[in-house]
Amino acid sequence: MSLLDLVFPKHCVSCGRAGNYFCPKCLTTIKRVRQICPVCERPTPFGQTHKFCRTRNSLDGLISLFAYEGIVRGAIHKLKYKLVTDLESEFWEIIKSDLEKRGEEMLVLKRFVSEEKPVIIPIPLYWYKEHSRGFNQSSLFGKRLASCFSLSFSDKIFVRSRSVPSQTKLTQKEREENVKGIFKVGATAPGSLPNVLLVDDVWTTGATMKEATKTLKIAGVKTVWGLTVAR
Repeated sequence: MSLLDLVFPKHCVSCGRAGNYFCPKCLTTIKRVRQICPVCERPTPFGQTHKFCRTRNSLDGLISLFAYEGIVRGAIHKLKYKLVTDLESEFWEIIKSDLEKRGEEMLVLKRFVSEEKPVIIPIPLYWYKEHSRGFNQSSLFGKRLASCFSLSFSDKIFVRSRSVPSQTKLTQKEREENVKGIFKVGATAPGSLPNVLLVDDVWTTGATMKEATKTLKIAGVKTVWGLTVAR
């Protein structure tokens, strides 16, 4: 145990038990989710967008790992709103373990990664919010994934051009309207944009990731997959 742990002891983000941010009992309650088409949100093998759902600017596929509840929700909330950044390393080990166990379910995404070598891009925060918070939680996960998959990572290619109200209490339609036109390709982006693996913490209605994908595809990106920690 470090001196820091003695001064600021860790407590489970779900039940409050001292020792770790993820206690053994609460870890057993984590629910994995099955993959859905990011357009119609019906089940789909391997996370691929259904052929009959695809449009020019839609996501080509989506992988989500956990149900957004319990200890997973508690961890994301602590990270985003309480700024408990030291829980991220424990959380990553859980995420990494889950990715390794999924096997065949990850087949198409892994093929995309190995053959296309996409750049990993996090869903960006508006610069002022990121500066105030000190980090972008999606960037933290994105950098870990980039190392895990041996891919390039960039948080400069794609930016959020303006601030909008929080999506938290909005309806699906309000969320879609709220995020319209909020992203743009950055000034330092290369002329020919690579394929992209978009990373975010939570998929709720998908409005943010769908708008991000639309912006990237209009800019010339051929294929965009999404990966979220929770849904």
